[in-house]
Amino acid sequence: MLILNRMKIIEGNCSLCGEFKKLSFEHVPPAAAFNNSPIFIQGYEHLTDENSYLYGKKKKSNKGFGGYTLCESCNNNTGDWYARDFVEFAIQGMEIIKKKELQYDIKGTYTIKPLNVIKQILTMFMSADKSGHLQSQKDLVEFILNKESIGMPERYKVYLYSTLSPFKRMMGYSIVYDPKLGIQKWSEINFQPFGYFLTEESKPAHEHMCDISTFDSINYDKKLSVEISTAYLSVNSPEIGFYG
Repeated sequence: MLILNRMKIIEGNCSLCGEFKKLSFEHVPPAAAFNNSPIFIQGYEHLTDENSYLYGKKKKSNKGFGGYTLCESCNNNTGDWYARDFVEFAIQGMEIIKKKELQYDIKGTYTIKPLNVIKQILTMFMSADKSGHLQSQKDLVEFILNKESIGMPERYKVYLYSTLSPFKRMMGYSIVYDPKLGIQKWSEINFQPFGYFLTEESKPAHEHMCDISTFDSINYDKKLSVEISTAYLSVNSPEIGFYG
């Protein structure tokens, strides 16, 4: 629950540590990863609730994509530990995708800190989840908040795809029915140049998504040269797991 007091300080339960504290704005992805401009956002009440006066409308976020989801401590810690290295990854991804924009298979060599990158991605998924499910998974929270820990819980997998689509998604933990795969547990965030897809004991929504879960086995702050091949997927709807 979020509380806005008279001084416009937003308080609530942190999406990462779970404590009730003053919340700070968490950019998803970090501002320096091309997320530093105002953006129009549509949520459930804008898209599906026909009885809401907000149906069909949209709201503007001057801060960019994200929300008041993390306490200042978690925001500052994950920012110091992971965000800068994630930004480097996103910048390299943008350079690579623009060189191969018309290709479906986007191959490139990245010089990155894999563990730092995947922990920032997981932090983003924590912020995106409004259900509280991911925050309740203590082993996942511990993996993120202990910067030195390796090996995320085996029931989770993180996938990557490339996209330059202007339509963006930030979908928290969702239990969905897929006609081919059955009941699936998914989360998805896309913000060019990448889309990020989290599964819990489930298959990815698209067979050509790149599984980057092994990033979790590299020591903290270790930089490696990594070959990554990502499918280019077009995003043109708010529905999780659907591509043009």
